[in-house]
Amino acid sequence: MNNLELQALRYLFFLSVKESATWIAGDSDTETWSQWESGEKEIPEDIIVKMEALRLIRKERIAAIVHKINDRIGNNTMRYFTSFEDFLQVYPGGDFLQWKLYQSAAAELFSRNLERLC
Repeated sequence: MNNLELQALRYLFFLSVKESATWIAGDSDTETWSQWESGEKEIPEDIIVKMEALRLIRKERIAAIVHKINDRIGNNTMRYFTSFEDFLQVYPGGDFLQWKLYQSAAAELFSRNLERLC
């Protein structure tokens, strides 16, 4: 994974640099994360593995929702949680990264005109 791909995935997952440093790198070091994205420092293998795992989770969730859409009759609507707290009301066992991936998937499905957001 190169620096541009890291940045693209961060954007795709709706994460800020600070959120990525906190939730993915686990150290809140925004300077180092920014250096990875600028190409100044090599991206550690464990960060690449985590980002690829998140990309796979997102892809699988979208595929599962599309499968359900194909079997659904009526309106296709998907909740869009504007805050982590709202997400936890519906998914009490969820975590911050699950919320971000959910939002990313919802936006993707909306952009494909497969779901309306509510």
